[in-house]
Parts: sequence; C-alpha cells; structure tokens
Amino acid sequence: MSQLEPIHYGLIAAVVIAILFIILFFVSLKQKQKSLNKIQEAHKKENETLKSEHKEKLDHERVENKKVLTKQEETHQEAISQKEREIDSLKLFSKNEGEYITDRHLLELRDQLVNERRIRPEDMHIMANIFLPKDPLGKVRQIDHLVLTRTGIYVIDSNLVSGHIYHGITDQQFSDFPVLGQVFETLDLNPNKEQTLLLEKQPNNKTAAFHSYTNEVKEVDNTTEELQRQLELKYTPTPIIYFHPNEVSEATISNYSQDPNIKVLVGEKQLQHFFNKFVFHGRFQYSVEDLERIMDEIEKFNP
Repeated sequence: MSQLEPIHYGLIAAVVIAILFIILFFVSLKQKQKSLNKIQEAHKKENETLKSEHKEKLDHERVENKKVLTKQEETHQEAISQKEREIDSLKLFSKNEGEYITDRHLLELRDQLVNERRIRPEDMHIMANIFLPKDPLGKVRQIDHLVLTRTGIYVIDSNLVSGHIYHGITDQQFSDFPVLGQVFETLDLNPNKEQTLLLEKQPNNKTAAFHSYTNEVKEVDNTTEELQRQLELKYTPTPIIYFHPNEVSEATISNYSQDPNIKVLVGEKQLQHFFNKFVFHGRFQYSVEDLERIMDEIEKFNP
C-alpha cells in the first residue's frame, strides 16, 4: 500500500470538516426548529388564552346586558302597571266624567313633563276626590283634584260645561252686556261684587240658561284656606276653577276678574299653558320630602 500524500491528508481533513459543518448545521437547524416550535406553541397557547378570555368576557357582557334588559323591562312594566293603577284609581274615585277627564289631562301633562326631563316623577303628584276633616263649623270639604308640586299646591274644582263663562262680572260690564243687568236682578246678585255666571246650553240643544257659579268659586277659595290650616302649610295653595268643554260643544270665557288669587281656566290648552308657564318656572316652596309628608297627611284623612 502506497503511503498517503499530503494532499490526501488535506482532502480527508476537508471532508471531516465538511461533515462536522453538516452535523453542526443540522444540529443548529434542529435547535432552531425546536425553538420555533416552542414559539409557535407559546403563540398558540396565548391565542387560546385570549380566545378563552374574550369568550368569557363576551359571555359575561351578554349576561350583564341580559340582566340590564330584564331590569329595564321590569321597570317599564312596573311603570305601565303603576299608570294603569293610577288610571283605575282615578276612574274609581272621580265622581263624574268631568273630573275623570281632568284627572287624565293632569296625568298626561305630568308624563309629558317627566318625559321631557323638565321634572322628576317625585316633583309632581296628583290626588283626586279628597275629603278634609270637619272644620270648626262641622263642615266636611271635598276637593276634586289636588296637585302637589315643588313650586306650589293647587286645589282644582273641575266642571264639564257647554256654553260660555262670565267671570268677575260687576255692574261695570252692564254697558257692554245689558242683558247681564237683568240676570243680576233676576238671580238677586250683588252688582258691586264680582260674580261668576254660566250660560249653558240645555239638553234639548235649543235653549240656554244662566245660573250663578259664584258660591262654588267662594267654596273653592274657602277650601283652599282650610287645607292650609289643617296641613299647617307655610304657603297658601292656589285655587283653580277648571271648565272642560264636553265632547260635542265648546266652552268659552270672558274673564274680567281683578282677583289674582283664583285662577279660572277653560279647556286642556289653558290648563297646560298655566302649568307650563306659571308652575314650573316659579320658586321652589317645597322639597320632595315635604310633598311626601303632605301626601301622608292627606291619606290619613282618606284611609
């Protein structure tokens, strides 16, 4: 066997080095693959964790949203039920159609103000057919409607009419309405003091008749004073005479009164205008707690 020459040793060394490089390359490649697999596994686990957390979050939000929706539905249904109870109660306690119509108008007005966020539900309360305890003279007074607001308390006398109202009439109007002089004489009314007259259409729709409403106006004013006395109110409630036209005829008014204390309103528009303009732009007289206390006292009068 011939001896290996130096070139052969060089080739052998080169082959060995090449083999080593190949081995190192595959070892390095395997390590990189392991590292890549670990990174991919970590990313996979992270994605699964994120998916799981996201799913849990969505499930939680769905549950919470369902709770909120259920609560809103319950609140809405409760409000509807409360409104139905109020209407049924007003139907029960209103003694005539005129009072029921007025109650409905007042409830609709309150709902409108609440929906417009001009007031809160606790800022306005409506009570119907209230009876006060006997006064010092032994008289029991009845209130058609009592409206409690933070800007004041309003005692409303409700009437369903078909015709014309003459309010605050004295002999000063006789020159404009000569017939009223004869009406005053016939009904024995004092022409020097303000009087309230109703000219109402009769059921046969062919005749009309005058009758005095002055005593009823005075009665509402006296009832207001008695309410203030019995409830020990700091502020005097406002008496309101409200005339609502029936469904087939109109009601109109000529108001000559100089008395700023008693308000005479005709029709739903005037009622809404009064509360919108004069009631909810005034100074607060009562707190929410005051209104609750007043209602409690009134409910004691009417168990």
